[in-house]
This record gives sequence, structure tokens and C-alpha cells, in this order.
Amino acid sequence: MFSMNRVCGRVALACALATVAPIAVAWAQPTSKPMTLAQALDTAREGSPLLGAANATVEAARARETQAGAGINPELSFNVENFSGNGLLSGMDSSESTIGISQQLELGGKREARSDTAGRQADVSVILSLIARADLDRAVRERFADLAAAEERLELASLALERAIKLSGVAKSLVDAGREPPLRLLRAQAQEAEAQAQLSIATVNLAVAQNALSSLWGGQAAGLEAVGPWEFQRSEDRVNSAPDETLDYRLSKAEHDVAEAALRLEKANAWIDVTVSAGMRRFEATGDQAWVAGVNIPIPIQNTNAGGIAAARAEDRAAEFRVSVALIDAVRMLNDARAAFEAADARVQALENTAVLQAEEALNLAQIGYEAGRFQLIDVLDAEEAFSSIRNALIDAKLARARAAAALVRSNAT
Repeated sequence: MFSMNRVCGRVALACALATVAPIAVAWAQPTSKPMTLAQALDTAREGSPLLGAANATVEAARARETQAGAGINPELSFNVENFSGNGLLSGMDSSESTIGISQQLELGGKREARSDTAGRQADVSVILSLIARADLDRAVRERFADLAAAEERLELASLALERAIKLSGVAKSLVDAGREPPLRLLRAQAQEAEAQAQLSIATVNLAVAQNALSSLWGGQAAGLEAVGPWEFQRSEDRVNSAPDETLDYRLSKAEHDVAEAALRLEKANAWIDVTVSAGMRRFEATGDQAWVAGVNIPIPIQNTNAGGIAAARAEDRAAEFRVSVALIDAVRMLNDARAAFEAADARVQALENTAVLQAEEALNLAQIGYEAGRFQLIDVLDAEEAFSSIRNALIDAKLARARAAAALVRSNAT
């Protein structure tokens, strides 16, 4: 039995919560924009700035690969010697002019190694773009489920308010007839105010979920409505991938390939580059001409790139260890995702097939019995609380299953 102070306190709290109602009205949307999960996924893939950035990164990596395969430009030179001096070397009559061209030759396979390294880095960028899309898909699936759950909670709150209004009317009739004390009416009115506050909160939460989903593609959230199943499997989705086929493992392998290519590049950089040159020299005093040629060869006595090779070799070993770690993580993630989905699905089935039906039947019986005078108000309120608790538990279970399904699809992405 509730004391008068406790009931009055709950009425005051519920009325305070009900002040959220103006905010809820402000969030109300005049038009509805139904959207299925498939449509949400397509819309996000088309409009997500994150995917746009990932695709641009791939283009940049491919451009760097092209640039890495470019050779060194030749150099054109022109020299004038023995002019504007003293005696016979005054003026330009005894000058010597040489025009020539030189070319640095990359030895040791530098160009090929540089191009191969850039190409493997571009491959990493491609996998990262696929990971970005898979992560985006997971976010869409999760936020779509959040929106669907918010819609169900709003519907649940609306029905609870309808029942609370009806209960207040029945209580007033019984109090007016002298069959219930006035405290019962006050308690029923408190329940109605509390239901109104919960409806306002549910309305605001729906608007938050709409904004969260639409923000993934920068669209308008007004009137966004989730329709259809909360989770599903597309034709390209896989839920039974081998661990070494997953995107995360493929990324670690690609990064290892980059490390191996970088090691080959550092070894190639240890080779010295030779510069050859050739040209024509003219002697102004006699008008004679002669060919000139030369070769420049660095002497590798201070820099043999030993440090670069050692560092690249260590990075290669580290990348190899990370591949092993990635395989272990892939196996764990796949197993955890499957187990989480199966557990969530079992909970949903149990609540849908048994608990919710029983709670709904108990609530109906309590309402009928109270109207007939066979039950007390507290019995109806207890049944209402139990029903709301079970329905919210079912929504939580469906949300957990949808999130588990999103994690399962993401962990199996290839």
C-alpha cells in the first residue's frame, strides 16, 4: 500500500518529467520517410563522406604507384671556359664551350623495387577502403536497429498512456461510486502522468535515433522511419568465412607484403648509382670541335644503407608476427560473433513465444478484474509494470540480436 506522501511525490516527479512534452512535440515530424535496412545501406554507401575519403585515398595511392615507376630525368648542361681573362685569354677568342647531357643510372633494381613497394601500399589502401565500407555497414545496421527499437518503445509508451488514461477513468468512476478511496484515484493519475512523461522521453529518443542514422550519409532525419526486419543477410554478405579470408587478416597480410617490399627496396638502395655524361666541346681559337664523355661513380665508404636495411628487416619480422596475431584475433572474433548471435536469438525466441504472451494475458485479466471490482488497483499497476518490463526486455533482446548480426556480418567481411 502506498502512503499519501509517496504517491504525491511520484505525482510531482511524473509531472516534472512530463515537461519534456513540449520538446517531444518540437521533434514530431509532419511527414514520414519509410526506409528499409537495405535502402539505408545503399544510401550510406552512396553518400558517406567517409567512403568518399577512403576512395580518394585509394586513387592517391595508385597515383603514387605510377609515380614510383618513373625514371630519373636526364640533365642538359652548357659550360664556357677560358674567357674574359688576361693576355691571350682576354675576350672570347680563346674560350672553350661545352654542351652535354648526363643521365643517372639506377642500379640494383631500385626502380622496380620502388614501384613494387608503392603498389603494395596501394593494395593496403584498397583493403582499408573495404574495411571502411564494412565498418560503415555495421554502423548502419546498428543505428537502424536503434531506430527500430526507438519506434517500438514509442509505440509501447503510447499504448501505456492509453491504458493509463482508461485506468484513471475507471478509478474515478469507482471512487465516485464509493467503491474505492480517493487515494486510488490519485495513484491512477500519477500513473497517467508518468506514462505521459515516458511518451515524451520516447519521442525525443526517436528523434535522436533518426539523427544518428541519417548522420552517416549527411541526410535529413525528419520523418525517417525504419520499416522491415531489423537485420538480414545480403547476397554478398558471408557468415561462414574462413579466418584467413576476413578483411582484418587480409590487411595484416597486405601490410606484411609492404614490409617485405620495403626490405627489398632498402637492399636495392644500398647499390650505388652511376652517372654517365656525353657532350660536344668547341674551341673558339681554332674553330675545332671534339666529343667529351665522363662517368661519375660514388665511393660507398660512409653510407652503405646498413641502418635502413636493418630497420626494414626488423619491420618485416614485426609484420610477420602481426599476421599471426591477426589470425588468432580473426578466429576469436568469428567464434564470439556466432555465439553472441545465437544467444541473442535464443533470448528473443523465448521472450516472444512465452513471456510476452503471458504478461499480456495477465494485464488483460487484471484490467477486466479491476473494472468488475474483483481486483485492486495495485494488481493492475503490478501487471502493467510486469508487461512493460517484459516488452522492454524483448526490445532489448531484439536490439542485441540485431547488433550481434551486424557484428557477425562485419567479422565475416571479405
